[in-house]
Amino acid sequence: MINLRLVVDTNILIAAMLKDSTARKILLSTPIDFYVPEFAFEEIEEHITEISKKNKLSIDANHEVLEILKRHVHIIRKDDIEEVYSEAEDIMRDIDPDDSACLATALSLECDGIWSHDKHLTKQDRIRIWLMKDLVHFIEG
Repeated sequence: MINLRLVVDTNILIAAMLKDSTARKILLSTPIDFYVPEFAFEEIEEHITEISKKNKLSIDANHEVLEILKRHVHIIRKDDIEEVYSEAEDIMRDIDPDDSACLATALSLECDGIWSHDKHLTKQDRIRIWLMKDLVHFIEG
């Protein structure tokens, strides 16, 4: 298998936290290089109580799951995407400005795309968007 380098959108991380899902299995057991902007973990922390209610795990247990996920990804600091952030904002302005940091992360790396559940990201044409079905198809060969 050719090694992929993918930026992971926050919605994928949340899916991996909510249950023992395909997203979790892929994140934890494939040789794909995953990159996550540090803001994604800040966003998850803001919603940790809501996540705990949905997956019925304690907040401490959810922090443990989050730490496990962090060990399987490369965390990209805000400073590392600063140079391309305004470009990403321009691209996402009329699509979804909240996804600017995720796009900026992909623009700052030599990567193969962004793994996301958000189909609206496909409205931009700078970075390939990998939906779950695309990634599963790639992995299965």
